Amino acid sequence: MRDERIARDARAAQYVALDVPGTFSVRLPLGIWTARDGEFSVLFQEWGDRTRRLAHLPIGEPLSCIGPLGNQFSAPSEGQRATIVAGGLGVAAFWLLARDLKAARAHTTIVLGARSKLSIVGRDELAALGFDIDICTDDGSEGFHGSVVDRVRSRPPSDVLYGCGPPGMLRALCRYANEAGVECQISMEENFGCSLGTCWGCVVPVRRGCPQGTGYPKAPREIRDYDFARVCADGTVFRASDVLWLH
Repeated sequence: MRDERIARDARAAQYVALDVPGTFSVRLPLGIWTARDGEFSVLFQEWGDRTRRLAHLPIGEPLSCIGPLGNQFSAPSEGQRATIVAGGLGVAAFWLLARDLKAARAHTTIVLGARSKLSIVGRDELAALGFDIDICTDDGSEGFHGSVVDRVRSRPPSDVLYGCGPPGMLRALCRYANEAGVECQISMEENFGCSLGTCWGCVVPVRRGCPQGTGYPKAPREIRDYDFARVCADGTVFRASDVLWLH
């Protein structure tokens, strides 16, 4: 997609909200994958009406696009050891981060997982930045046989972890990072309604007192001891130590 402002301003883990032509629907939020030379790209899979319509748009079809939206990953200090942990299409959060880590001269490992070797996406683009990719597959058809979190546990420890992927993967990664005392930042996905923070349809439970929570005081006789944050506006990036996995 061509938009010089979005391509220039996009940061790691940010996203755009697209108004897909056709039947009326809420905007489609998609993570920004690559951004350079006045153009940016997104990664998605055809899984519903909006993504099917988007995938079959003619080349050159104009789109209404809001972005870049959301916060971003924080880069480590020069010389620190960083590990990117990507599950499936969660890799979409990491091309921009990998570019930033390279510029920051961080010692970077990329662990990329998928259900099978046929489901691996993003490897070529990340490799083109000069990184070796550690592949994991659930069925063992390529690389390490197991989950990306299993692979991270088997590798030398890092100073900081960056994760994006399915909820179960993120939950396991946060648990590992918190138990090991390792800094971890994750980019989360939820069902966005407005993508602008007004509808409160994408809230996640967070530690009370964390900077991304509402900050509202507890109501009288309130039992709940946690806060909420909106993934679309307060995220999509959260610290692993701030996210509460209640289910």
